[in-house]
This record gives sequence, structure tokens and C-alpha cells, in this order.
Amino acid sequence: MSDLPPSGLERLWRRDELDRSPRLGLSLERVVQSGIELADSDGFAAVSMKRVAERLGFTTMSLYRYVKSKDELLLLMHDTVWQPPVGLDVPLDAWRAGLARWSREQHEVVRRHPWLDDVRLIERAGTPSQIAWIELGLRVLTGTPLGEQQKLAILLLLSGYATMQVRLAGVATDAARRGDFASGQASEAFGELLRAFVTAERFPALHRAVEQGALALAGRDTYASFDFGLDLMLDGVEKLMAEHSG
Repeated sequence: MSDLPPSGLERLWRRDELDRSPRLGLSLERVVQSGIELADSDGFAAVSMKRVAERLGFTTMSLYRYVKSKDELLLLMHDTVWQPPVGLDVPLDAWRAGLARWSREQHEVVRRHPWLDDVRLIERAGTPSQIAWIELGLRVLTGTPLGEQQKLAILLLLSGYATMQVRLAGVATDAARRGDFASGQASEAFGELLRAFVTAERFPALHRAVEQGALALAGRDTYASFDFGLDLMLDGVEKLMAEHSG
């Protein structure tokens, strides 16, 4: 056993063991929940030890009894929110339906808490929540002809897609909030810009797409867009399985 203090990741796995007893109304659970609420309402950049302490009505130093640093707090916040929903019913006897549900649930979690992807990837590798999602996804793929490395690669691809779709939607939402564009104006403005500079002689393929309204995305449903890409990827997985079975 090492004499060094436990790392943030180790503390996550030993959370119950290392958690200090509540004191004067303060606890690790309250600290983490306050950070989550702050990130949900004001964004990732708003989270600081000082602001979390103010929300709880305690001094900043009081928080260090429960978390060692802001980075550790962010990791605890991420792991708490990223856990698969309690009672999540993912089909285990139909891989396509199972992966679709697995992906949509991840998309929904990130949609409710878009700051999740701002926590550095290297720090959240191997967290209990991440392992729980991987375990669930691998169970869905049990019995398929794919190799274990292929299964993990597919899960990583689907998870990354779910997160990126939320991020792209967030960019448009932020622009609308700032008043940069009303709904749909961003794509229209981009289309007008392309029409001005993309000529049929220089960019024939892109020019044809623009002229046929390929960038007219105003009013397109976010979930329809997500399902379109998800179906394409699952078609690819199905093709890969057919090749292995053959």
C-alpha cells in the first residue's frame, strides 16, 4: 500500500470509505450537488470553490474538509451526473435496440448537463460512471461476432457522437442567446456567405449543394438529426457483424 494521499480517481472509487461525516450541515454530497447546480445554471466557467461555498452559506476553507481542490470537485461532479440513470432498461437480447438506447441515454444526460464535456478527458478516464457505461454497452454486445477491441471502439465512437451532437446544438443556442442569430439565421447567413464566394467553377460540388438548399437547417429537429447519424453508425456496425459472421 502506498503512503501517498489517494488521487482524485482513487477517491472516487473509495468515496464512501473516505467521505467525512456531515458537519454542521455540510457534507460531500451537498458540496458536489451545489457545484452541479451552479454548473447547470451558470455554466462550467462559473464553478469555483468560492462560489460553491457561497451557495451553501459556508466559507471557502470549509469545503476543503471534503474536497482537496477544484479539480477534484469537478471530477466528483462529473462522476455523479454521468452515472447511468437508475433503473435504465437497455435491451440485452437485441444489440441494435440496445446500442440505440445506450446512445440516446448518453445524449440525454449530456443535453441536460452540457458542461460535462468540459471536464478534461484525461481526468475522467476510468471513473466509476465511465466504467458503468462501458460495462452496460459490452453486455449489449455480448453474443455478437465482434472482437472485444471492436466492441470498445464502437462504444467510444457512439459515446463521442452523442456528446458532439449536444455541443453543436449548444453552439447554435449560445449564438441565439447572445442575439447573434435568431432561430435558423445562423445557417442562412452561412449559406449567403458561401453563395458569395463559392463558385461553380472553383467548388462545383459544394456550389451544387448550396444551390439545392443543403444548408437550410432552420427548424430541423435536433433529435431527428441525432437519430439520422446514429442509424448510419448502427448500419455500419451491422455490416461489420455480417462480415464477421460470413
